[in-house]
Amino acid sequence: MLTRAPGRVHVSEGLRAARGVAAGFDHHDVTVLFTEDAVWAARAAADRDGLNMRDHVADLLAEGGRLLVDGAALAARDIAPDEVAADVTVVDGPAATALVRGADHTLDF
Repeated sequence: MLTRAPGRVHVSEGLRAARGVAAGFDHHDVTVLFTEDAVWAARAAADRDGLNMRDHVADLLAEGGRLLVDGAALAARDIAPDEVAADVTVVDGPAATALVRGADHTLDF
C-alpha cells in the first residue's frame, strides 16, 4: 500500500519493494494499492521520471504485478477517475478494503 504523497521517497521505495517481491524464481503475486495521499502519484499527469517510478512500474508490470488506486481516496481529493494513468485500475472503497484484508502480507509505504 502506498499511502504517502509523492515527492518523498515512500512512493518510489514502495514500488521498488513491490517489484523485488514480484521478481525471482518463487514469483509472488503483487498488487500495489495507491491510497490516501499516494493517489496523486497514480494520476496520468504525475511525473513518473521525476518521482523515480517509471522503471519500477515497468518491471512490476512485466512480472505480472497490478496497480490499483482507491476510488474513495480519489474522490476525497477531487481527482476524477479519468485523471488516473492508463496502467492503474480504479477500485471502489469496499474493494480496496477487501483487497487489503484478503492479502497474505502487506507492506505500507
